[in-house]
Amino acid sequence: MADKPKIGEELKKMQEEYEPLLPVEKKLVAWSLGIGLSLLVILYLLSKLLPDSHRPL
Repeated sequence: MADKPKIGEELKKMQEEYEPLLPVEKKLVAWSLGIGLSLLVILYLLSKLLPDSHRPL
């Protein structure tokens, strides 16, 4: 029966096998961050423009 690999050994192997991000992955990360930050700013500005819109009737 084969020996089960130890978790520590597997983690070390994963750290040694570093692969840089592909250009398309970098673009996806940048677009995601850009869209997320833009929406945060837009929603913040909307909440400042319409401060009483969240009040119950």
